[in-house]
Amino acid sequence: MMELLQFTLCFLGFNCFALAKFNHFRDVFKKKLTEKQRNSFLLSGWISILLSLVLCVLSDAGYGALLFCGYMALSVLMLMILYSFTVSWVKHVSVLTMSVLLLSGFSVMIF
Repeated sequence: MMELLQFTLCFLGFNCFALAKFNHFRDVFKKKLTEKQRNSFLLSGWISILLSLVLCVLSDAGYGALLFCGYMALSVLMLMILYSFTVSWVKHVSVLTMSVLLLSGFSVMIF
């Protein structure tokens, strides 16, 4: 479950970075991005990415950085496909990502 949490944090971080761009935000939400929203997305993205890196390194020691690079590559590839072909799904995928993040986080805390 720890791997799912690490990947989900990485995916969420890059999704926040994508939504911090004016064009992506407009395509998804059909309205203009404010500066406050942009800063919130950027801050959330950085926190998620750094937390994913820390969890990878703490759980897998030497291989953690390599695992994190793989998570980054897979996250960016999935988001690139999502934003290129199915922009209407981004809201649903974001809700699913948050749900998986919460469930995997609770699972890691319990076990």
